[in-house]
Amino acid sequence: MNFDQINAEQEAVQSLMELYAQSRKCQQLYERAGLTIPEALQRILGMNGNSQKATGHARTAPSIPAPTRPNEPVGAEPDWIWINIEDATPTSVVLAILRASKEPLRHKDVVDRVIKLLPTARIGSIGNIGTRLEGKLIERTADGWRLLDQTKAGIITDDLLWGSPSMFNKQELAAHRRDAIVHLLTHYKTGLQTVQIVEELHNCSWVQAPVNKDLLKADLEILRTKGKIKRGSSKKWGITSKEMEK
Repeated sequence: MNFDQINAEQEAVQSLMELYAQSRKCQQLYERAGLTIPEALQRILGMNGNSQKATGHARTAPSIPAPTRPNEPVGAEPDWIWINIEDATPTSVVLAILRASKEPLRHKDVVDRVIKLLPTARIGSIGNIGTRLEGKLIERTADGWRLLDQTKAGIITDDLLWGSPSMFNKQELAAHRRDAIVHLLTHYKTGLQTVQIVEELHNCSWVQAPVNKDLLKADLEILRTKGKIKRGSSKKWGITSKEMEK
């Protein structure tokens, strides 16, 4: 196989990946607007009949509608997700703070703003973020800290951190997944078993976090500890009455 053939194959694969990414974005826009997804788009995503989605999981039932989207901050993209600021990491908060600032911020000002949002964050760890990301995402000068690439930082508004899924780490995506579990269970009054929750989440295109049984075991225990969900005698997980009242 010559180099021309290899390059041609790479371009073909890249084109397919771009098509699928754009198709997913289009699907999210239709679902967000409450519109029926066009048949042509369904075929691209493998959503018809007994076919499989590109993730490899069979679509056995219509997906649960996405949660009501809070008021978006200026600059948010259609595919952005949100998590509670308390679930964000200090790194993500630092980057979002720098993105919102029109001028460099002194180290002390960065620390003060992070601590205000994340009271348990350690001052030393916040300083280490500047050291670790200097020259990559952050520039540090005598004037203060400045963000080098705004596309790598989220936006903070109304106690929420917004960003594309690629901006979040595993911990933050887990928070997004737990919010999805709670939202899902509000639609099943009789509850769902763990394996059923896994399958339902796979059918929801708006879930932007990895999903498998092992990950959910940890999520479910955290949600149970927080009093958001409970487990009945039938081993089904359901929403608590306290959470349902929200």
